[in-house]
Amino acid sequence: MYSYEDVKRLIEEIRMVNRAKLILIKMRGMTEVEAHRFIVRSAMDRCVRKRAVAQEIIDYHEKYEEERDKR
Repeated sequence: MYSYEDVKRLIEEIRMVNRAKLILIKMRGMTEVEAHRFIVRSAMDRCVRKRAVAQEIIDYHEKYEEERDKR
């Protein structure tokens, strides 16, 4: 049986991955399937969780948007 914390972490991970997929769709013109595959393969190639890859995509995008707004 899953604990409340396990379910909460899983939902948070799903939201993070979905947000990263939307960024890839918007910024790189990927389809949802391509974006998901990109995240999964990146995680597998680097031996990290999908959550870590998604967080890096989100962080990079936020940094990019912040720098763009300064111009």
